[in-house]
Amino acid sequence: MSDGLTVAGLEAAARKSTGLSDFGPDTGWREGFEKLVAAVEAMQPNDELRKLATHNIVGQLSTRLRFTEDDRKHPEIAQQDVGDPLIVIGLPRTGTTITYDLLCLDPEARAPREWEWYIPWPPTDAATFDSDPRIGQVTAMYDNWLDHAPQLLDIQRFDCTQPGECNHGMQFHFASTNFPAELGVPDYADWLRGSDAPGQYVSHKRLLQNFQWKGPKGRWTLKSPQHLFDLPALLEAYPGAMLVWTHRDPALTFSSLSSFIAGFLAAFGGDKDKSAIGRDVVETWIAAMNRALAARADPAIDDRIIDLAHKDVVADPKAAIRRIYDNFGLPFQDEHARRIDRFLVDNPAAKRMGKHRHSPEEYDIDVAELRERMAEYYDRFGHLLGRPA
Repeated sequence: MSDGLTVAGLEAAARKSTGLSDFGPDTGWREGFEKLVAAVEAMQPNDELRKLATHNIVGQLSTRLRFTEDDRKHPEIAQQDVGDPLIVIGLPRTGTTITYDLLCLDPEARAPREWEWYIPWPPTDAATFDSDPRIGQVTAMYDNWLDHAPQLLDIQRFDCTQPGECNHGMQFHFASTNFPAELGVPDYADWLRGSDAPGQYVSHKRLLQNFQWKGPKGRWTLKSPQHLFDLPALLEAYPGAMLVWTHRDPALTFSSLSSFIAGFLAAFGGDKDKSAIGRDVVETWIAAMNRALAARADPAIDDRIIDLAHKDVVADPKAAIRRIYDNFGLPFQDEHARRIDRFLVDNPAAKRMGKHRHSPEEYDIDVAELRERMAEYYDRFGHLLGRPA
C-alpha cells in the first residue's frame, strides 16, 4: 500500500512541483482541503484511489500557489469586473446541460470550457484558445475514465472543448460535489452538505478573472447545480446575476445521477454499493434544495430567478431560451436562433436518448419518502414536473 495522505505531505508535494511556497490568504479553502484529506484516508482507499486523490489534491494546491504568484506579479487580474453572469442552477439531470449549451451559442456569451476549469493555470490566451495543450491533457483524462467505464458515454458528453460546469472549478476551493462523485469520500460529503464553504465565490470569481484576463471576452454564461447550496453567497459575489432554475421530478433525476456516480466509482475502484450511492445522492440534493428554497424566501433572491420546466425545454428548446432572454431583458439575436437550429440538428445528445437505463428502485430510492421529504418543493413547483396526481 502507498503511504497515507497528509495535509503537510500534500502541501510539500505542491511546493516541490511548482517551486513556490506561498498559498496566499486563506479565504476558507483550507477547511475543505483538510476535510477531504481526512475523508480519503478514513475510507482506507486502495492504491489506485489514493493515487487519484493525490493527483487531484496536489493539482489544486499547485494551482493556488500559481495564482498567488500571479496576484503578486499582476494585481490587475483580480481587479477586473466580471459583469452580470447568466447562470443555470437546476438540480443535476434536469435539462441543465442542454439549456446551458443553447445559452452558450449566443455570440455575446463567454462560457468557461471544461479544460479551463480542470487546468486553470496558466491564464487562458485568446490566441491559443482552440489549440491549447490542456485540451489534449483533459481529453486523455476523459479517455482514461471511459476506458474504465464506457457506459458513462450513454449518460453524459465527454468533450472538454465544450462549456464546463462551475463545480469543476469549485475543486479549486476544495468545496465541490465532484470529490464525492469521483472519490466516494462519505465523510467529506457529510461536511459539504452542512457547510457554507465560506469564501467559495471569492475563489470562483478569481477563476473567471483568470479566464478573461487574456482570454476571450463576453457575458459570462455559467452552470452548476451546486449553486443551489448557497444562493445568497452567489448573489453577493454577482449581484446582477441572472439565474435559470430547471425543474424535473427529483425521483427521476436522483436515480439518473446515482447511475452516473456509480460509473465513476466503478472506474476507480470505489467500493460503495448502489444503496449507499442512492442515499448520498438523496441526502446531498435534498439539502441543496432545502437551502435554495429557504433562500428564495428573500424577494431580492427570488426575483433573480426564472423557473423552467425540463419538459418545456425538451418540447421547444428555442422557445425556452427566448423566454429566458425575455425575462432578463436580453436581446435574442437572429444569429443565436440560427445556431440553436443547427445545434439541434447535429446535437450528439440525441444519440444518447433512451440509452441510459436506471430506476429509483435500483438505488433503493424510496419515491414516496422522497416526495414526502420534498413536499415544499413539489407543492411549489409540481406544475412544472408533470407530477402524477
